[in-house]
Amino acid sequence: MSLNIEILSKAATEARGLCMDAVQASQSGHLGLPLGCAEIGAVLFGYALKYNPDQPRWMNRDIFVLSGGHGSMFLYAWLHMSGYDLPMSEIKRFRQLHSKTPGHPEFGDTPGVECTTGPLGQGVGNAVGISVATKMAAARFNTAEHKILDQHVICLCSDGDMQEGVASEACALAGHWGLDHLIFIYDSNAVTLDAAAKETQSEDTGKRMEAYGFDVQEIDGHDMRQFLDAFDVAKRRDNGKPQFIIAHTLIGKGVPEVEGTYKAHGEAGAKFVDAARKALGLPEEHYFVSRDVYNYFAEHKKKLLADYDRWEGTYSAWRNKNADKAQLLDDGIARKVPADLLARIPEFPMDAKLATRKA
Repeated sequence: MSLNIEILSKAATEARGLCMDAVQASQSGHLGLPLGCAEIGAVLFGYALKYNPDQPRWMNRDIFVLSGGHGSMFLYAWLHMSGYDLPMSEIKRFRQLHSKTPGHPEFGDTPGVECTTGPLGQGVGNAVGISVATKMAAARFNTAEHKILDQHVICLCSDGDMQEGVASEACALAGHWGLDHLIFIYDSNAVTLDAAAKETQSEDTGKRMEAYGFDVQEIDGHDMRQFLDAFDVAKRRDNGKPQFIIAHTLIGKGVPEVEGTYKAHGEAGAKFVDAARKALGLPEEHYFVSRDVYNYFAEHKKKLLADYDRWEGTYSAWRNKNADKAQLLDDGIARKVPADLLARIPEFPMDAKLATRKA
């Protein structure tokens, strides 16, 4: 299936509308990232990612981490359109107590949310940790005959994320360990919480990532074809390097009064939503998703499920030939620990002068 830019552009516009409506209704939240990254979301969830909305914990899915958790409506809009168990009624309850759409993504509350994010840089560290875990699992369970784990870990991060110390430490480790199935998408909109990014940073982030051992590409984040080409290159590369895509975007795109400024970093643009929706060609009906867009994602889901069914065949054959590995995997998923775990822990004399790092 080729990239259908016409329908995905329509989906991006309608995703912007959902985000505007939700933030306006709750009178809180963040418009900047969801509006600025709408084309990226359309390509990821409408074409490029490997996932199964009916089995959100499928072990071989591509794992998407939204490090800029303040932009949570970005994720909720695309999970809804993609067919996850996140109905429009939950979109309308954005940031309300006990909803599936909290102000920042919370693991365990929302199908399709891979980890809780909010403090900037945290999702970058999460993505590196998940990447290590999936690498270890693939090394342990894949065989020469059957590859049951070959997913990628994708992290959408912001300028603020990349300023955090934890992001630097995690990325340095990712480069050192050669996590070549890890892809960062850097939403480079040159804006942070209360000022332009130039007020606090002047580094060349791409050069920094190259120094860590990443492959770096730079694209227009609103050009779907450019983004898909870069993402395909990142997925295909098998050179022992993690991947870093710098996507230049316009924060708050679609709301002229705040786009490209720090005022889009929050709900400040909510008062301009009605005019913005009209300028985007959206109908007066709020929380609107067209039948064309729903139909497109329904057809895309069929392809995703067909891919999942093929994987199920490989997985079944793997289980039949690798009973010990299958049992180990089952135990891990069930979080079983060895019955003699405590007995394996060595005992030390209470009066031993031993550093804890050696115990």
